[in-house]
Amino acid sequence: MATDRRNSEKMDMNSLNEWLRSTGFLFPKNESELVRFNELYADYDFKLRNASIDVKSIIEGNLCNNARVFRIIENEGICSEIEELKMVARKGQGVPKHIIDKMMQKHRKNNDGEEQ
Repeated sequence: MATDRRNSEKMDMNSLNEWLRSTGFLFPKNESELVRFNELYADYDFKLRNASIDVKSIIEGNLCNNARVFRIIENEGICSEIEELKMVARKGQGVPKHIIDKMMQKHRKNNDGEEQ
C-alpha cells in the first residue's frame, strides 16, 4: 500500500505536541500556541467565571465537602406487589384476554419473520 510522504513528514512528535498544546490538551508554551488556543475557544461559554479555588485548604486537607446522604426506605408492600406482578406475567394469570391475544400475535409475527 502506498503512503503519502508529504503528510507523513509533516506529522512528527514536535508538531503533535504543538497541536496538543494549541487545542488545550497540554499547556501552551509559546505565543503562537496561545493565540491558536484563544482563537479556537473564543466563543466558549465558561460557566465558572466567578468561582474561586482555595488551594491552601485543598493542600492542608481542610476542604469541607457538603455531601448529602439520602436514605432509601424499602417498603415491603411495594416489593411484594412487584413480585406478584412478576408471577402474574410469568404464569399468565389475571392478564386480560386482549393483552394475551396481542402478545400471542406478536410472538407469531416474530417467529414467522425469522430466517432459519
